[in-house]
Amino acid sequence: MTIAVKTPDPKIALTLQELTACQHLARTHITFSLTLNCPLRCAHCIVDAGPDKAATSMPLAVAARYGAQMPALARHGIRGICFTGGEPLVARAPLRVMSEAAAAAGIDVSVVTAAQWAATPDRAAGLVAQFPAISCWDISFDAHHLPWVDIHHIRNAVTALRAAGRRANIRVTYSDPMTEADRRIMDDLAAIGEADCVAQALRPVGRGEDLHAPRPHGWSPWIKPCLTQGMVVRYDGSVSPCCLNLVESRAHPFRFGAPLVEDLVQVHRRFLTDPLLQLIRALGFGPLRDWIEAEGLAHLLPDPVPEEVCELCTAIMHRPELARLVQARAAEGEVPAKIAVIAAKVLGETDMLRAVAPDILSPEPESLP
Repeated sequence: MTIAVKTPDPKIALTLQELTACQHLARTHITFSLTLNCPLRCAHCIVDAGPDKAATSMPLAVAARYGAQMPALARHGIRGICFTGGEPLVARAPLRVMSEAAAAAGIDVSVVTAAQWAATPDRAAGLVAQFPAISCWDISFDAHHLPWVDIHHIRNAVTALRAAGRRANIRVTYSDPMTEADRRIMDDLAAIGEADCVAQALRPVGRGEDLHAPRPHGWSPWIKPCLTQGMVVRYDGSVSPCCLNLVESRAHPFRFGAPLVEDLVQVHRRFLTDPLLQLIRALGFGPLRDWIEAEGLAHLLPDPVPEEVCELCTAIMHRPELARLVQARAAEGEVPAKIAVIAAKVLGETDMLRAVAPDILSPEPESLP
């Protein structure tokens, strides 16, 4: 498929089918953050990765523990696993162990990389050959990568992946409004061809917090659903609800368990049955706004309220009084049962319904269709 890159249009909306596909991904997809170590130190990095973070890499014994659970995850319904960081390709031993175990269990494997390893065609081809289990390679490239990686790295990586029969996606972060450097990046990528390109606006998270925020577009964020792409298991054994604004945050109310001592399936079940998370995935943040206003706590929100839904989520979950309130309201009385019914109807997921009302459903199948 040829890259078709143009200036992102904020008026373009997802179709209902596209929204459903995005929402369903969280049920069947898990991300593993292998390390915060990275040879790059980009100004916009949402996890503050860099070459000084070598000590954060996932131990090989932990990777082997997770790898041994891939068949159970596949039976549980996990269809895709992604590896990220930092730069996951600096943690090659854990990456190899887990990617091969996942592929052997029938799980589709992807990796997010900056392609700094593709300085020459031979080096790019050699690196790709070392990881036969990784079928999809998401290559991050934008103006902030340029001190370390240029368009030649991307071209070498895409060429090597294409020759090896792998999928190549290019992820571009742009400033909003776009800068001239952003436009040059888009033009350079359009000339490569035969890869998919996905563009997203810069997020003021991590080191990117000091960069300018996206311009307002007049959208109400309260009606937008959370589009998490799934649970994230970090290098240190902690868990995040998403791979975006909360990926490295510990200051939020979502707690799913401890993968270092529990089975990943058990931890993922908690992800799928957390009342607050399922509510914002199915209905958006409108109910949270009602609870906050009813308690007279709206003054704790930033003014103006962020228009981007992930920024709104951060604004609520990083304020302890608001986070405690919405977590408690989502878990009180009959609210979880109502959320479970909504999640089943809107998301097509019965995990929470089975947890709160197991008698009304048929026995759970061994795996998803």
